[in-house]
Amino acid sequence: MKKLLALSLLMLGAALAGPRQNNVIIATSQEPANILDYWSTANQAISAEINGFLAPSLIQKNNAGDLFAVVASRVPSTSNGDIKITRQGNDVVSNSVTYRIRPEAKWSDGTPITTRDFQFWLDVAKDERVPIPARDPWDRATIARVNDKTFTITYNKGGYIFADQVSPGYAPAHVMQADWNAFKSATDKLDAKTQAQEINNRFSQFLAKFTTARSLPRVSAGPFRVTSWSPGSSMTLTRNPNFWIKPQGGENKYAREIIYRFIGDTNTLRVNILSGQIDAVSSVGLTFDQGLQLQPQERGRFKVEFVPGAVWEHIDVNQFTNVQKVKDLGLDDKRTRQAILYAMNRESLVQQLYQGKQPVSSTFVSTFSSLYKGNVKKYDYNPTRAKQLLAELGWKAGADGILVRNGKRFTLNFTTTAGNRIRERVQQILIRDLKAVGIEATVANQPSAIVFDDAFINRASEGKWDMFMFAYTQDPATEDAGLLIGKLPSGDSNIPTAANGYSGQVISGWNSAAFDRLAVSARTEFDPAKRKQLFSQMQDIFADELPILPLYNRSNVITRATGLVNYTFSGANQYPGWNAWTLGWQQNGATEQNPR
Repeated sequence: MKKLLALSLLMLGAALAGPRQNNVIIATSQEPANILDYWSTANQAISAEINGFLAPSLIQKNNAGDLFAVVASRVPSTSNGDIKITRQGNDVVSNSVTYRIRPEAKWSDGTPITTRDFQFWLDVAKDERVPIPARDPWDRATIARVNDKTFTITYNKGGYIFADQVSPGYAPAHVMQADWNAFKSATDKLDAKTQAQEINNRFSQFLAKFTTARSLPRVSAGPFRVTSWSPGSSMTLTRNPNFWIKPQGGENKYAREIIYRFIGDTNTLRVNILSGQIDAVSSVGLTFDQGLQLQPQERGRFKVEFVPGAVWEHIDVNQFTNVQKVKDLGLDDKRTRQAILYAMNRESLVQQLYQGKQPVSSTFVSTFSSLYKGNVKKYDYNPTRAKQLLAELGWKAGADGILVRNGKRFTLNFTTTAGNRIRERVQQILIRDLKAVGIEATVANQPSAIVFDDAFINRASEGKWDMFMFAYTQDPATEDAGLLIGKLPSGDSNIPTAANGYSGQVISGWNSAAFDRLAVSARTEFDPAKRKQLFSQMQDIFADELPILPLYNRSNVITRATGLVNYTFSGANQYPGWNAWTLGWQQNGATEQNPR
């Protein structure tokens, strides 16, 4: 009885902890491998989220996708002279961006943030021996120091089309430079090929001195700094008094601490929300269906919201003409793909499974992108039109209702990730829709470890799959049509076949010379209006050809306690923490704000 009473009191205390203690308890289903790894070698979503509280960028995006300056004093642009493009004739040779660091910007220990911190970050990023996930465009970039608070970064070899959207990183040179120099001294004579593992191990040891629970980051630049990390339990971030942007009304009215609790079981996480033990849920937390289950139980205690994200669910259709089944079914004919999409009642599906909170999609470009075109050809549910197209292609219903042509039944395998319950429910609904127009789709699911292995996903040319349903994601600010361009600007094929070692992103085998010409032009078109026009034409081709069948745009689940303000994110900025200095409780005087 005493134990039960103690537990009840603990839960009550936790429920009141947020406003009373002026802290915010955020639950996540994952624990980061490390934090403040300035080169993102772990490549984890939860690390990226927490880092948003600790290390803001030069420029960031608000929920609408508008850029605003954080470490920088202003957003660079061609109009203010901070972005320059160098051409030879009609060709772009390079482009450069000048950044002005805020005079008051400093690390949590009071050391000014300077050009040296950006140069140090770039030096590490350009070292080809260390495992940096994304080296382009940094491998062709150089930094020229103007003074301690101003520098110009230049992107060579054709420039960087997203230089206005993506800013270089930085790291505390006064803390990490000496250890980096020691790493270089210890590895400079090692062979990058034969001794790669030893180099990687030493680099991991270098990072571990600054990024782990055992060796917490010594400094941070954001509105919060890490003060404790109990593996498997929690992490505490404490407000950094040296952060230069102050929330309206003064810091004392806003959260003093951010406490991340690691709860691996999402059902347990849901129980913690209902019991009031947590104040908010991380972007890496609840599943969408759990959010739907929670919404009717709000009762004024918390709020569940669904906001569109940058992830879209889709179906890839095998279009490799060397595969006999593709030829038999005519999957390489756009009319077949159009008929399949007309047959799918996507609007009913999103209403039935998602209460309409995940909107039907029509193009490959995110709605958050400035390149998005809303008025493309649509494929509203129309089984009559689907049957008409199939009849024009020579298909006739057999005795059991399944279409037959030249002695071949219209039967195809339908693959998705086994064990993903919501996808499996979507699959069953779509199978029923297809059967209504005479197409027989059979379940051919496999675990994600198998279907996302190159030996499966990149082997459609060998007939490994017919239809494959999964999700794509793309930063709206850096859309380059990479999922659809068949021939890259380098001349290399982006379609995985035996000839190129099964590498490439156009896994379906679709190929359009017209689309490729537009995509290649867009990658070197630095005029935003002209680039948007190129993407407009690409989206028209996509909507007509349907190289990929778009299903719906996923939404993010945001859960926060009543009274907690400014805990929000969108597909434009992807994680909470982009406005961390404004997080707080209305009960303590915090007000809603939208940095811009």
